[in-house]
Amino acid sequence: MVRTRKETIMGLIVDVLEFNRGVETVEAASRESGEPMSRIVKTLLLRAGDEYVVAVVRGDNIIDFDRLSRALGKPVTMARAKEVRQVLGVDVGAVTPLSERVLSHRVIMDPSVLENDYVLCGGGSRNTLIRVGVRDLVNLLKPMLIDAFKRAS
Repeated sequence: MVRTRKETIMGLIVDVLEFNRGVETVEAASRESGEPMSRIVKTLLLRAGDEYVVAVVRGDNIIDFDRLSRALGKPVTMARAKEVRQVLGVDVGAVTPLSERVLSHRVIMDPSVLENDYVLCGGGSRNTLIRVGVRDLVNLLKPMLIDAFKRAS
């Protein structure tokens, strides 16, 4: 069962979807919401050299770390769960791009996210998703669009 409510978050009017089950993975979010994985986005914390960057990635894609490292000119790795908690203030699986903490970092976006008019992203808890317009998300995050993503096999 899903409960939906309109809310204004960071100046954006969004739909907040609350589920009885966890939606902390792309697969679970797709299954519970009924949306394809290509409409789900994951918000990932990365280490690029000595800085943190946030990547917003379409759910059916993965990061090509070699390409991203070349694009940024420094080695890129996934942040550990402890770092996600420290830097973004939430656990892995609950990260939302609609957060002041995310905005305080450089944001990279998978260009294929732009193929959608709206996406579902993490909502700040493991059983919440947010439906947000892609144009609104891009205007808020002002991300660098970098082609360093590929289809998950």
